[in-house]
Amino acid sequence: MFIIKWSNRLLAFSLEIIMLIVVVYVPIKIIVTPWLKYVVAAALLLLIIGLWATWAAPTATRRLKLPYIIIFKLLIYLIPTFLLYKAGMQNYAGILYALVVICELGALLFHEYN
Repeated sequence: MFIIKWSNRLLAFSLEIIMLIVVVYVPIKIIVTPWLKYVVAAALLLLIIGLWATWAAPTATRRLKLPYIIIFKLLIYLIPTFLLYKAGMQNYAGILYALVVICELGALLFHEYN
């Protein structure tokens, strides 16, 4: 059980990193205007980091409680999922969100939100 719990934590951290990579990569890839692609990528990155640090980080002073943290995570992961979908990577979008749901179910199962 210990290995599964830590595997879920590793998956959660990996999904967070993937989310940050996607919100920077996809706007740079699909937006044509040179200056706009970097502005959108930086704005999305700062938005997600700010929201995550305020309400979802384990050390956040205003960390959300159950069930709101799960709702927040499912909503914030819709941003990279939508970006992947719009970039024509529908399979990756589906896989990403499926892994998010599996990770959140695992976090509930292992009582990660106490």
